[in-house]
Amino acid sequence: MDIVIFSFTKTASDLSVTLQNKLSESYASCISYTMEKYATCPELTPFPISLKDTVSSYFKKGNVLIFIGACGIAVRSIAPFLEDKTKDPCVLTIDEKAQYVISLLSGHLGGGNDFAAFVADLLNATPIISTATDLNQRFAVDVFAKKNQLSLSDMKIAKKISATLLDGYQVGIDGNISNETLPKGLTYHNISLPLGFSITPFSNHCPYKETLHLIPRQVVLGVGCKRHTPPQKLHSFVMDILKREHIYLESIACITSIDLKKEEEAIVSLAKELQVPFFTYSSQELLNITGDFTSSDFVKNITGVDNVCERSSLAYSHTRELYLRKTPQDGCTIAISLIPMEFHF
Repeated sequence: MDIVIFSFTKTASDLSVTLQNKLSESYASCISYTMEKYATCPELTPFPISLKDTVSSYFKKGNVLIFIGACGIAVRSIAPFLEDKTKDPCVLTIDEKAQYVISLLSGHLGGGNDFAAFVADLLNATPIISTATDLNQRFAVDVFAKKNQLSLSDMKIAKKISATLLDGYQVGIDGNISNETLPKGLTYHNISLPLGFSITPFSNHCPYKETLHLIPRQVVLGVGCKRHTPPQKLHSFVMDILKREHIYLESIACITSIDLKKEEEAIVSLAKELQVPFFTYSSQELLNITGDFTSSDFVKNITGVDNVCERSSLAYSHTRELYLRKTPQDGCTIAISLIPMEFHF
């Protein structure tokens, strides 16, 4: 995460230095840009290019942009780059007297509201939070998703859930929730409700007429293939299986196999395409996994273990139950297990 501070006056640049020094105690990557005439100390960097281009280079999800100055400057600076709340970064504005810290953009998914409160505490300022769910102390499904590292399937339904709760109506919840008191307005497993959300890796699990899926990184793909399998062949096979099983790509936690395959191009390429880690295990580590497996003498003669995809999947998920047993096709195999997860408000 990059924290980037923009200032445009002498007073604002002085405040920028103060804030950068405070933030640097907790965050390694923090940089302050200002006008060239105010960049008189090592902490301040003159704008290398125009303000618009500098903002553009940092305007991505996960970063924090802080403007010290008028809200209008911040609004005009970020306006050309706005996409939606799932992609925009956290943006704060601070007046140069450090009286108020305003959460301007991505208050929930980008963490803007929490970061505004954090910065306000550093500066002994007042945080300004304008999101309705926060003001009315109501459950916010996007905040819950961010806290539990869940992806949202549909932002329109997420907004509808917030509006329904704000209007005083009930919303259903389905999933492995910890034993906590439900926030006001949520009802557990009440499938008679027209609207609700489900924590699931499966796109076809829709307990409500309108169901928002909160997608956990829960799926472990155990994979095997013949040596020199073309990457596209393995990729197509895996994609077909995921489509058949209605599994969200966002739910994939990792790919696993035996260490003999740690440099197998098809599997390495698949992990890169899915943007997930690839873990391998020795034959002895796989033999230590207990369970009922689909054994193969052919695989055992080559690898020293009777099954790779099932055992390696369970080796990572630390469970004894497979969601999908070994499924072969044209020299490729896949097995799927689910990491046990519990979610908290």
